Amino acid sequence: MPLRTTAAQAVAPRTTKPMSNERKAFWHSPYTNADAQVVKTKKNLPTLDAAKEFIGASILNKKEADLQKLGVTRYRFDDHDCMSRFQRSGFTDSDVKQAKKSFPFLKGSSDNDVKGYLGLKLRNVELGYKGGMEMLAEAGITESKYDSHEQLDAFKGSGMGARHVAAAKEKYEFLADSSDKEIKEYLGLKVLNAKDGYGFAKDMLKDIGATKGWGR
Repeated sequence: MPLRTTAAQAVAPRTTKPMSNERKAFWHSPYTNADAQVVKTKKNLPTLDAAKEFIGASILNKKEADLQKLGVTRYRFDDHDCMSRFQRSGFTDSDVKQAKKSFPFLKGSSDNDVKGYLGLKLRNVELGYKGGMEMLAEAGITESKYDSHEQLDAFKGSGMGARHVAAAKEKYEFLADSSDKEIKEYLGLKVLNAKDGYGFAKDMLKDIGATKGWGR
């Protein structure tokens, strides 16, 4: 009687493709996925893995100068690494504007330069250096999307004006003694809440005649 083959026995064992020397070189190097993404784009390579192979080959063949020409270096905080970190953060374009206003050394910088700077501050935190983030927080710049300057930007972008500020001040007793700036911040917060889908915020804005500027 022939031996039976079970379903489990019929499944071929999984094999793991051995890592190439080039991938090993990349893996053990200080280059990052952000570096690989730059190489992939600039060399028009088909995949991120192909870009890692390219970097690894450059290391093994002592041709890292070719990488430097692409803007990719062993420095762990290259511009594109910092930009990548910014893009994965909670910082917004409003934070970028606030940073330009708050720090003289950033005035005149491009938006991308400021984004890279904010990304660098986050990279520093990952290494244990928190002073930069504390400095940003003192200027009201945090990863929260509800910072004061973001509320003001939301108010300005909503189409509301002085009449809405006056209407809110008259209608809501808790705003009676608030300054115009404080009311604009509060209404901007309601705009952000409305964009997040909160009905109470939409209703409140409608109550003061603000029906535009907060829909998705």
